Amino acid sequence: MERSANIKLNSAVIELNKVVGFVENICDEHSIYNNYFGNIVTAVSEAFINAVEHGNKNDQNKSIELSFDVQNDGFAFCITDQGNGFNFENITDPTDITIEDTISGRGLYLMNSLSDDIEFQHGGRKVCLKFLISSINKEVANQRINKLKSYLNQDVKQKKFL
Repeated sequence: MERSANIKLNSAVIELNKVVGFVENICDEHSIYNNYFGNIVTAVSEAFINAVEHGNKNDQNKSIELSFDVQNDGFAFCITDQGNGFNFENITDPTDITIEDTISGRGLYLMNSLSDDIEFQHGGRKVCLKFLISSINKEVANQRINKLKSYLNQDVKQKKFL
């Protein structure tokens, strides 16, 4: 099993299929097949789309690096763009109905909700999503489902745990 891997991608949303393939291969190799796979692929895909649209401003002359590392307690996926970064200290909450502009921050909210830890580096040009293997359990899954229900304002289908 590989402990790390990375790919360099063109800064284009059409490259999303390569991101999904990268995540699928890693999850297959590490036997992650349950709902946790969905959390990983959704969060990493959202980070990639944010890097294309907000980081690199859809400039196809720029690239995005996606890396994976096995850590002692889980997996880390990092996405680095060539943009100017952003102020990650001042992110609006898209679920706060008192804020008029709830359009911004939705992708970051999903990434934060679906990962166990999120870290911004290099002035916001790099986002690292951490997924703790020990947290693949019913309680954490239910918390994530409830966050998604709140965000989507609707029911989310849930598989029964054995």
